Amino acid sequence: MAASTRVRRVAPWKLEVIDEFAGMFERYPVVGVLDIADLPATQLQQMRHKLRGQAEIVVSKNTLLRLSLERAVERKDPRLRELAEHLRGQSALVFTQMSWFKLNKILRANRMNAPAKPGFRSPKDIVIPAGETDFAPGPVVSELQRVGIKARIQAGKVVVLEDCPILREGDGISVEVADVLTKFGIQPLELGLKLRAVYEGRLIFSGEVLGIDEKLATEQLQLACISAVNLAINANYPTGVTIGVMIANARAAARNLALNVCLPISEVMPTLLARAHAEMLGLAAATGAKNEGAIDKDLKEMLAIAPTGAKPETKSEDKPAEEKPKEEKREGELAGLGALFG
Repeated sequence: MAASTRVRRVAPWKLEVIDEFAGMFERYPVVGVLDIADLPATQLQQMRHKLRGQAEIVVSKNTLLRLSLERAVERKDPRLRELAEHLRGQSALVFTQMSWFKLNKILRANRMNAPAKPGFRSPKDIVIPAGETDFAPGPVVSELQRVGIKARIQAGKVVVLEDCPILREGDGISVEVADVLTKFGIQPLELGLKLRAVYEGRLIFSGEVLGIDEKLATEQLQLACISAVNLAINANYPTGVTIGVMIANARAAARNLALNVCLPISEVMPTLLARAHAEMLGLAAATGAKNEGAIDKDLKEMLAIAPTGAKPETKSEDKPAEEKPKEEKREGELAGLGALFG
């Protein structure tokens, strides 16, 4: 009742804006609260252009955004009220059909680094590394020392003596620190749209959850899948993924059992016969080594044992029969003719 009374006091043109925003809550399944603090208007327009056809960004006063949220709560889902907690400072709403994961990935990819500004807070730890610098000797040494950097002039160059943490995450940036970071070419600030919270599928995801390392998450998911499959196999839990492996394991175990107990079934008979044949040859070899006469000729051939006293066969070269001399052949033929005539 209080909420409806508050809406009646709003100017008519504002009511139209509220109704328009509330209608967007109904048309889009994914709604996010954006942090647009310190974002240049030019970059905001660039992001709107890039997201055209994929998402709509609505910038307005937080009061109107909250009122549109209350209207959407009545029409769509009470859980949307939790988004109002994230409407603080410079904010905007984003409406999209894509998943929050894909939306956040696009927003993160379009962030840009910016120089440090006095009064801002550092988004990460910043360390000035030890080593030579390109600075010319002069007042710059005292400027560095003033912010806690151990520096001195060596061989005509300004040298940082050791790694110096100049800012911790969340520290305020002073004028002196901002000037030093600019001299080193360090741009610690990130300008871009940041999701504070997202509504999707009747659930609210906070900014801490949205900052997902995609590569790490993929590796963790793969490891979880492998561990789950191994657990199911070891626990003999039949699923569509594990049943094939379980059947293969059971078949292998049954075959090994049949081999160990010498069970004569078709699956293992070839292996059993091969094993028996090998054991027979081993026994014959051991027996023949002690007493050659104890094994027969067939076994000796299998074991490739030459008979005692046997001489190795030598292959004789086949020579063609020597032809008789032509004269002897001629005389033989005449003798044969003489026999015919008596």
